[in-house]
Amino acid sequence: MGKKIKRDPLTKAEKLYRGLAIGLFCYTVACAGVGGVIFPKMTKDESKTMAVIMSVIFFVYFAFTAVQTFLAFNYYRRSDQFAGVGHGVVLVITDIVNIVNLRFFLVMLFEGLDKSETAKKIIGDVSETDYLQGLSGPWLALLAGMVAVMILGILSVAKLVKRMGD
Repeated sequence: MGKKIKRDPLTKAEKLYRGLAIGLFCYTVACAGVGGVIFPKMTKDESKTMAVIMSVIFFVYFAFTAVQTFLAFNYYRRSDQFAGVGHGVVLVITDIVNIVNLRFFLVMLFEGLDKSETAKKIIGDVSETDYLQGLSGPWLALLAGMVAVMILGILSVAKLVKRMGD
């Protein structure tokens, strides 16, 4: 008869991190879907309401990833499992990408709220056309960050499913 290796039970910090990682995964998928629907309509109709909605969706996503970053490092601190550091580093990079994209979403929010002067101050001396053309890099980084968050969510699902019987 073989020996069964007994694993340590999941800590509360890990359960919280993994559970919210799944929630962030779902929210990120929803953000991507809503963005795919709203952005074309928003640019076609120049809808200020949709600009505000899209900005708020991004701000919630940004806050969610920031909280998740803290939870990843807290999970490591409480359990000494290096996965928490790895996940935390990925989330820090995602937060940096979100900071880079924050300016665009602030401009979009202020334009949606009819605060064009504030939006122009944020853009600076660059024309709106030049500003928008310079966003391809940050947008690709945002997309890559969202994919990374989705992968972390999938890893969390796999870990929780694997450990359900423990």
